Amino acid sequence: MALLRFQCEDCGKKFEELVMGSKTVKCPDCQSARVKRAYEGKCYFGSSGAAGTGGCSGSCATCAGCHH
Repeated sequence: MALLRFQCEDCGKKFEELVMGSKTVKCPDCQSARVKRAYEGKCYFGSSGAAGTGGCSGSCATCAGCHH
């Protein structure tokens, strides 16, 4: 179970949804199932601190912090 951020591709609404398993997420405003995950913030890896400073694994393709 995870609290994830989404954005509706139809109306543009940004929202959070508690997702379990393969649950289909729908926009709370327009009920569209055309939603995409919204990635915000930075990724942090390992014990060395911020991404891109030696602790980055380089495997977070969607990371807004280190751009790997």
